[in-house]
Amino acid sequence: MKNIAACFIICITTFISCSSNKNPYENNLGIEPSLIAQMDTANYTKIFWLDTLVNIGTIKTTDTAKIKFRFKNIGDKALFIITAAPSCGCTVADYPREPIQPGKEGIVTSAYKWNGQLGAIRKTISVRTNTTNEAYHKIAFIGEVIKDSVSSKK
Repeated sequence: MKNIAACFIICITTFISCSSNKNPYENNLGIEPSLIAQMDTANYTKIFWLDTLVNIGTIKTTDTAKIKFRFKNIGDKALFIITAAPSCGCTVADYPREPIQPGKEGIVTSAYKWNGQLGAIRKTISVRTNTTNEAYHKIAFIGEVIKDSVSSKK
């Protein structure tokens, strides 16, 4: 099975190296480029997080907090965000699907909607990348949720 995977990676790498696309893993085979980047460990890059912990301050129960986590590709190969998985259902995350080229920055965005918890909160997002300085990165936001006077009258 390892030989088949290695052969697959070599074939795909050869196929895409002839292309001048900004996305070196773009293909017509129906394979997600980030999946190929994840398997191509020889071409992993490095990421530097400009924001790993964001303080959203105090929000009301009727608010939705929008959070941005900035990162930079400090390597010499294309950077792919493969997944961004929040730790709970009250948080959603979105990430760039296109490669982040060397020296360029990108943003993982997140939104938090109140789920019944009051007081201090800390929510994390696990981000998977094609990077040599760890494949999984934890980013988080903290804050405090207070009752909204409108919601407390219901």
